[in-house]
Amino acid sequence: MRMTNQRKMILEVLNRSKKPQSAEMIHHEIQDQTLNLSTVYRTLDTFFLQGLVSKSTMKNTAFYYINQADHHHYMICLGCQKMFELDCHLDHIAEDIAAKNHFKITHHDMTVYGYCESCQQA
Repeated sequence: MRMTNQRKMILEVLNRSKKPQSAEMIHHEIQDQTLNLSTVYRTLDTFFLQGLVSKSTMKNTAFYYINQADHHHYMICLGCQKMFELDCHLDHIAEDIAAKNHFKITHHDMTVYGYCESCQQA
């Protein structure tokens, strides 16, 4: 994959972000007149297929985040839409499943949906 200036800008936004970002959020932050939203979507899809980013979906919107060595997942509250980061404890399970099925896993992702404590009380 060729790393164009536009791809670099999108990757920089994701690297700076503490929370997953949607294509619209990334496009808004870049503020470059030459970068259109469809390019952001295509780039994020490319990054996802290459394993550079993972994504979680909430209300038909994909939120992307950089794959890091300390792999993690997210819980998303359906009430307030807050995202809570979770450590990944699936690696050994995935390895066992892959070995039993003669499957080479390139990556995995998981998003847990529900209601946070505040929204449960409301």
